[in-house]
Amino acid sequence: MGVDKTAALCCPVCGAPTKRYGYELKERIWPHADCLFYPCYVHCKRPCVLCDKCGTVQVNAPFARKNSRFPLLFEGYAMLLLQDIPRARASRLLRCDEKSLAAILTYWVHDEVNRMDLSVVCSIAMDETFFRRGHKYVTVAIDAYKCQVFDVEPSRDKMAVKNVGEKLERNGGNTKRVNSATSDMSASYLSAVREVFPNAKQTIDKFHVKQVLLKALDAVCKDEQKEAGRKKELFLCRKLFMVPEGRMNNKQWTMVAELSKQYKKMGRAFRIVRSLDDFYASTSMVEAQERLDKLCSWMRRCRLKPMKDAVLTLRNHSKEILNYFHTRLTNAICEGINTMIQAAKRKATGFHTFEGYAAMIYLVAGKLKLATPVPF
Repeated sequence: MGVDKTAALCCPVCGAPTKRYGYELKERIWPHADCLFYPCYVHCKRPCVLCDKCGTVQVNAPFARKNSRFPLLFEGYAMLLLQDIPRARASRLLRCDEKSLAAILTYWVHDEVNRMDLSVVCSIAMDETFFRRGHKYVTVAIDAYKCQVFDVEPSRDKMAVKNVGEKLERNGGNTKRVNSATSDMSASYLSAVREVFPNAKQTIDKFHVKQVLLKALDAVCKDEQKEAGRKKELFLCRKLFMVPEGRMNNKQWTMVAELSKQYKKMGRAFRIVRSLDDFYASTSMVEAQERLDKLCSWMRRCRLKPMKDAVLTLRNHSKEILNYFHTRLTNAICEGINTMIQAAKRKATGFHTFEGYAAMIYLVAGKLKLATPVPF
């Protein structure tokens, strides 16, 4: 049954009341979800209206969004599947190509992201995550209190941080209200955060601080391996010194103690790395400052060049390192979310575009309440 000729319809452009002015020339067909394992389609010939302002305009179908090839219920069902299974498998179940599913996913995810309320964001964590080969990374910005991704930017430079600030302002937030921010030691991140979030206490993630000392320890091990008589033994045991103290069993502790006595330089460097854990166990800022000064003094006097180079990094970023005892922020949230992102990426066998990759990140870590119609 068609629309009555005298029925009042709204102009889809300006919303003014109009009357029907014929139908589109060809009947449109929308593929729907299968019914009892049989393909199902929706057939409709949409009416046109004659508007005094806009002229002849095509009316949108009430069961489908504008310019979409699928009904709303189909898109809602597709989003339910895409949250749990890879896109390739979902395309086989729904009998549609992956590009169409990617378009559905991107539309509904970004629709919710653009309406995200960021007015209460006051503490952020930023980290980079791998996108594709060729050193392609994206910057992920997280609300540290809600553990929620609120922005994904296609680079890891200063402009990415500025875009995060602009996104915060657009969605009701305030960059001056952000009182704490954590990131790695990237110079682009640190300088951009100072500029974009002027009132934020910057904290360098403690895991990245320890990584600086672990790299210096590894360099010491390599240098001593060249001088050692049993190079193979030292090569096989070198990674043992990288194991966190709390994760070592009794056998590993015994081996480390024996190697430390046998290889003096490596044992000295290992004790320096262990003292960093004591620094982060400090209970006050005064105690932390004293332990950091002692650690830096030890590293300068240890006669190990890699450790002397590492102490310059600690000194240059001592303020941001000590801010940890004010904010107690780490990038552990980012690392956990990064694990979720890479698992979803492997499950989907990669993403070819940044938009699709960003949509997937929002879907798995954005805690979104999608506006898609629920088919069940």
